[in-house]
Amino acid sequence: RTAENLVRKPPGLPTPGQALLAFAAAFAAVLGLGLVIAAAGLPLSTAVLATPALTLLVALAAIRVFRLDPFRVFLLRPAKIPDLLLTLPVAAALFVASDQLATLGRLVIPVEEGALRAAAELITADSPLSWLIRLAGIGCGAALAEEMLFRGVILSGLRRFGVFFGIAASAFLFTVMHGLLLPNYFVAGLVLALAAAATGSILVPISIHFFHNLTALLLYNLGGVETLAEPPADPLWVPPGILVPAVAILAIVGASWLRRVAAAGADATPGETAGARKAETAPRTLPEAPNPPPGALAFGRELASVPPARRRLGFVVLGLVMLGGVGVAGGLFTYLGYIADPGPQRAAAIESLRSLSREALAPEAEARGSEIDAAFETLADLSREDRVGIRDIWRTARVVAAATADGVFEDDDVEDLLTTVGAIRREAPNPR
Repeated sequence: RTAENLVRKPPGLPTPGQALLAFAAAFAAVLGLGLVIAAAGLPLSTAVLATPALTLLVALAAIRVFRLDPFRVFLLRPAKIPDLLLTLPVAAALFVASDQLATLGRLVIPVEEGALRAAAELITADSPLSWLIRLAGIGCGAALAEEMLFRGVILSGLRRFGVFFGIAASAFLFTVMHGLLLPNYFVAGLVLALAAAATGSILVPISIHFFHNLTALLLYNLGGVETLAEPPADPLWVPPGILVPAVAILAIVGASWLRRVAAAGADATPGETAGARKAETAPRTLPEAPNPPPGALAFGRELASVPPARRRLGFVVLGLVMLGGVGVAGGLFTYLGYIADPGPQRAAAIESLRSLSREALAPEAEARGSEIDAAFETLADLSREDRVGIRDIWRTARVVAAATADGVFEDDDVEDLLTTVGAIRREAPNPR
C-alpha cells in the first residue's frame, strides 16, 4: 500500500523525485552563482541578494514546471495568532541553541578558515546601505525563499515517505545547502520543518527564520556575537542562565508541535487519516495540506479586473508597507540590543562615524584628520566611562550625515564636528 501511494501522485503535490530535483536545481544554481561571483571579482555581498532570489526562482519554477498547486505546496493559509506569537521566543531560543551547537560542532568538525571569513563578510553591515542589503537578503529574502523551497516543495514531496522522514530529510538537505555540515543547521531545519507540519501555515517558519536571522545580524554587527563569523581564540560558551531557558523553550514548543502532528495524523500515508482508511476509489489527499483560503479564487478574479495602473500602484504600496515593517522590526531589535548591553553598540557607532568622516575628508582638509580622530577618541573615552548616551551618538551622527551629504568633509564640517563633540564633553555628567 505504501509503494502504491508513492507511485500514485496526489493532485497538485510533488513526488519525492520532483522534490529532490528541485533541491538539485537550487544547489547547482547557488553553486554556479558563487563561481560567477568569484570569477568576475564581484564583492561577496552580491550573493546576499542574488542567492535568495535564485532559490525563490527555483521554487516558483518547480510549481510551474511540475504543475503543482501553490496553495497546497507552499502551505498558503493564515496562521493562528498564538502560533505567530510563539515565533519570537522560538526564534530567540533557536539562535541561542544553534550558536552553542555551532561552537560544539567546530570542536569536532574542522571548518575551513576561508568559509568562516566568507560567512563573516556576508553578515557584516558597516553602512546604512549594507544594512538595507542584509535586511532584504538575509532577513526577508532568505526567510521567504528557503522556506518556500525546503518547507514547501521539498517537504511536501518527501513527506510521502512519512511526515517525520520528510522533516528529517528536508533538514539534512537544508544543512547541505548551507555548505557547512554543522549540527546547528540541521537542528534549525528540524525546528522549521516541524513548525510547518504542525501549524500547516508557511507564515510560522518564515517568521521564525526571519527573526532568527535578524537576531544574528544585530548581535554580530552591534555586539560582536556570532560563533561562525570569526574563529574565536577560545570557544564561546553560552551562560547556563541563557542556554537552559532557550533549550526549555524549544523542548516545550517542540513537544507541543509533535503532539499536534500526531493528533492530526500528519504521518499517515497519502490517502489515509489517523482514524480510518478510505476506500481505494476515494481521492487520495494529504490531510495536512491546506486548501486555498475561502475567497482566494474570487479575489484572484477581482484582482484581474483591476486596471493595470492601479494594480501596479497597489503592489508598490504593499512593498513600501513591507519595507516599513522591516524597518520597524529592525529598529525594535536594535533598541532592545542597545538596552541589553549599550557599551559595544556605542563603540561600534562611534567607530563607524569616524570611518565615514575620514573617508569623505576633502583633500584640502587632509591635515585635519588627526583632529577628527581626536574628537572621536574623546567620544570613545566618554562612552567607556558611561558618560554619553544614544542621544549624544545620534547628535554626532546628524552632524556627520549633514557634512557628508555632498560626499565631501570640508574644513567647516570639521569645525562643526569639533564644536558638537566639545559641547557633548562639557555636558557629560561627572564620572562615577
